Amino acid sequence: MDNKNISVVVTTFNGSKYIEKQIDSILKQTVQPQEIIICDDMSTDGTATILKKYEDNKRVKVLVNDAQLGVVRNFKKAASLTQKGNYIAFADQDDIWIPNKLQTLVATLEKIDDGQKPTLVFSDLTIIDKNDLVIAPSFWDKQQMQPQKVNLNRMLFGNIVTGCTMMINHAMKLEFLDMDNYNFLHDEWITLIAYSFGKVNFTNDKLVLYRQHESNVTYAETIPVPNRWSRLKDDIDYALKRKHFLKHQFSLANSFLKKYHNELSNDQLTTIKNFIKLEGRNYLLQRIKRRNAHL
Repeated sequence: MDNKNISVVVTTFNGSKYIEKQIDSILKQTVQPQEIIICDDMSTDGTATILKKYEDNKRVKVLVNDAQLGVVRNFKKAASLTQKGNYIAFADQDDIWIPNKLQTLVATLEKIDDGQKPTLVFSDLTIIDKNDLVIAPSFWDKQQMQPQKVNLNRMLFGNIVTGCTMMINHAMKLEFLDMDNYNFLHDEWITLIAYSFGKVNFTNDKLVLYRQHESNVTYAETIPVPNRWSRLKDDIDYALKRKHFLKHQFSLANSFLKKYHNELSNDQLTTIKNFIKLEGRNYLLQRIKRRNAHL
């Protein structure tokens, strides 16, 4: 693909500490995007001032929101401003991209993109701390993920695709812009589309230095590896129904089924409906089903 057909969308909010490293890493890509669209969500820490330094670059477009949108709406705004037909890559404000990230994702996407179906590709990443030191060489290894074994049923039990590694085609952009439920993250919604009536591919390459720090609220922060005692406490809370196991996943599945019922095959409908039926079952069975989905 010609580099003129790639858009990078970046959302920022109080990201002054790391945003320059992220933008600089995008500007140093071996395949350059046509445009880098940055939407700032009314930062109060000087982020917008830093972003202005990049406005001399004709490919960089900086917009500061008049009202705070939140993460998903802000990404939707940025995506809506991209050139028609472009591939879109998502960027968080505090990561660092490996120089061949766009080149690798474009090659991976071109292998399966038919120009019709909504299509997603994604990669592994390396986790770093606030000082750029490596915490884990592979996010997938740390979370014991095996993308080659993933299917729709597995995705219903929890998303494994991190937004900052994603690239989508134009058809997927249109589906994303049609997303109307903001109780969910854009990456988990897009991923369900890809693994049901869309298309999906991945690369094992680690294309992002994915930063975890005290202000980070991204995907990896929401799924820490629990120790034995925290697992035991959770088991008790779930068994006694003080907490609801897979509550978010059941809500996501119900909303997805409602919106895309007519787009899904009979097998996909059965898979999602069987998952939803688990909501009324006991915690032990839910745990067993989730474990089996990971095998």
